[in-house]
Amino acid sequence: MPNQYDYSLTFFDRFYRPEYATIVVVGDVTPERVNTLAQQYFGEWKRGNYKPTIATEPKQTETRYAHVKQEGFPPYLSLGFKGPAFSDKDKDLPALSILSTILFAENSELYRKLVVDEQKARFIGGGPQFSRDPNLISVSASLLDAKDMQYVKDELMKALNEAKTKPIDAKKIEETKSRIKYSFAMSMDSPDAIANSLARFIWLSGNPESLNNIYSVYDTITAQDLMHVAKKYFIPSTMTVGTIAPAEKSPVK
Repeated sequence: MPNQYDYSLTFFDRFYRPEYATIVVVGDVTPERVNTLAQQYFGEWKRGNYKPTIATEPKQTETRYAHVKQEGFPPYLSLGFKGPAFSDKDKDLPALSILSTILFAENSELYRKLVVDEQKARFIGGGPQFSRDPNLISVSASLLDAKDMQYVKDELMKALNEAKTKPIDAKKIEETKSRIKYSFAMSMDSPDAIANSLARFIWLSGNPESLNNIYSVYDTITAQDLMHVAKKYFIPSTMTVGTIAPAEKSPVK
């Protein structure tokens, strides 16, 4: 880092501090022993005083487009909508997660239509991001031919718009909740996986119980909640359309 060494020292001084760190210990241990070792090795670590200034993103008021011309690369379509920050109490994030899974997962009607039957796309998928700050809800598709990009975009938008007024079957909602919950539970099949899962929720909220709290909220989601978040978040004024294709300009409107 010939030009960045001095800044690397500044970066280290700012962020390698206890207020940015979490120790997660998983296994056959006792809290007393862990706390003793934590105090021994980290007890003298001093807090920093750096206060970052982070500007608020200006409000988006109309659809934006971003295009990359790239030959020899699979055509790609991405629809990004402004989404919520993580909360283990609010219904929006779990509702968006459930709705996205129903609409775009491999067992969905649209996936079967676009990927299996019509073979317009290699895959479709998407959903909200779990992050401390407001993030994007992304819906994307990898296509076989760029000429089908407008059609695929229209089909994705059609599914999102129908979700605003068409209640989803309660049984399907319950099956999706179960799939999401137990898929996550089955992924925690080692001490390392458990520690990483806990660390993620501690990073999101500062509270390891957020993991349990958020999945309790999942259990409360109804068809009305799904329609509510579809109307609230899937709107043209907050959408950014990203495309990769051989053409000079974006193939979609």
